[in-house]
Amino acid sequence: MITELQKAKDLMDNEQYELAINILNNLIDLSPKDERYKLLLLSYSLYEVKKYNSAIHIADILLQKNSNNEYASQIKYLSYHELEDDDNALNEIISFLSNNKANLYKVTLEELLTDIKEGFINEEATVYKIQELALKNNINI
Repeated sequence: MITELQKAKDLMDNEQYELAINILNNLIDLSPKDERYKLLLLSYSLYEVKKYNSAIHIADILLQKNSNNEYASQIKYLSYHELEDDDNALNEIISFLSNNKANLYKVTLEELLTDIKEGFINEEATVYKIQELALKNNINI
């Protein structure tokens, strides 16, 4: 099974996401750690082939197993963004960062602060929460 995971990762590295998806979908009976890795690879591959709803679904499953997986949360955020569902994209960031520290999301928080400054985000509760999360993660407002 490990070799199949590596084969899927190698295919992804070569941007052959559909082939990787086929391999990943057929992997069963994995250890919990390998299952989480499979779900991450699968959600990313689905995102890359523009199957955004499926990417969100798989990322959700992974986040249920590992609620602090920032990669899975970012796949959801980016998928929602591609679907032009900005409310759910923002909700994903807020939900994740309400319970976890930002690592990958630091840049996104900086971009959101710029959006607030430029008036693109102006709902008071959302603005407040983004600013609160930025402070919590030592990002200058």
